[in-house]
Amino acid sequence: MNNAFDPVIQNPALVRFIQDQVRSPQSFQSAINNQDEMYLFALENQQFPERAAVRYYFNGCRILDGVRSIVNWHFQGFERVSRFLDFASGYGRFTRFLIQELPPQKVWVSDILASAVTFQVTNFQVNGVISESIPADYPPQAPFDCILACSFFSHMPEKTFIDWMRVLYGLIAPGGLLLFSVHDRALLPEHLRIQASALLFVPASESRSLDVQDYGTTYVGETFVGQVLQMISQGQASYYRIPQGICRYQDLYIVSPSPLADPSTLNFGHHPQGRLEHCQLTAEGVLHLKGYISEINPNSQIEQIGVLVNGNLVHQSPPVLVPQGSGSSWLWSCEFAAPELVLQDILLVKAINSRGLEWVFDTAPLGFLQGISLA
Repeated sequence: MNNAFDPVIQNPALVRFIQDQVRSPQSFQSAINNQDEMYLFALENQQFPERAAVRYYFNGCRILDGVRSIVNWHFQGFERVSRFLDFASGYGRFTRFLIQELPPQKVWVSDILASAVTFQVTNFQVNGVISESIPADYPPQAPFDCILACSFFSHMPEKTFIDWMRVLYGLIAPGGLLLFSVHDRALLPEHLRIQASALLFVPASESRSLDVQDYGTTYVGETFVGQVLQMISQGQASYYRIPQGICRYQDLYIVSPSPLADPSTLNFGHHPQGRLEHCQLTAEGVLHLKGYISEINPNSQIEQIGVLVNGNLVHQSPPVLVPQGSGSSWLWSCEFAAPELVLQDILLVKAINSRGLEWVFDTAPLGFLQGISLA
């Protein structure tokens, strides 16, 4: 029984997205499992399946950009990583991008869903480890140079939060790293805000397959995380926290059994984020684009709006920006002559910040984008 589909097949817009955003488009593994909850979550929040696929892929790409910057800082490149564990990997939203950087034989994926592990082993040719609900029962493994637990501790009750932290910390090779994400307490509304030394577990999540008592939604303060790390490492662990380091939402922690390098030398950047709200080609052949954009990196701004047509860059220029509120968000607009455009042409519209990081607003036929603008 085939439980996967490939949204890129016979979809020119998604083909253009992969060509623009992926390091090696020809070898990119684009198949998605029907039970992939990260894709299903995107599908619930997007009007169209094509847009859900773009957000699914792009979030995997954004996570890789962050991990790459940390690997370059600590290891001086993926070439020095021999064993990488993607823990709680799901069906491979991130892994499909990781194997563009590392040979599959150097990558291990682990998840409590056996079907998720099987899917990745079969499609990506990586190594697989089926996880357990009880941390102490996790199968013994050789140490890993780098471990990523993305959006895992953000769902754990306090006891399993601590126990799994102990297990994963124990799997770090000498000189290696553990990277994990959490929901920081700052995400809570003011009336529910917890102390920095506390954990709040809510028995609710987007998962359709896991018991909410075991896998809910967890919020923590940095003091709590630091205390857990000191406890499970007998005071040896060093860590650095990147607020909103995962897709500008979850905080990302970098942990090592040894002292970390100076964090000021870490070239970590956040992608801009926004939306395309208006796309219109006038009778005179001028394309008008408008939308919203935010940029939270210090000493960085939105440098360019780029427009590709059928895979070719046809326009790139600084946008007109109108500040909105806090100083980190703007209304943006740009226009340029495009008399040869037709409704069937595939547009990819993106913003580029001072760090060279991009946000893809949309990729779709011109006629579709104009129709959405008029809706």
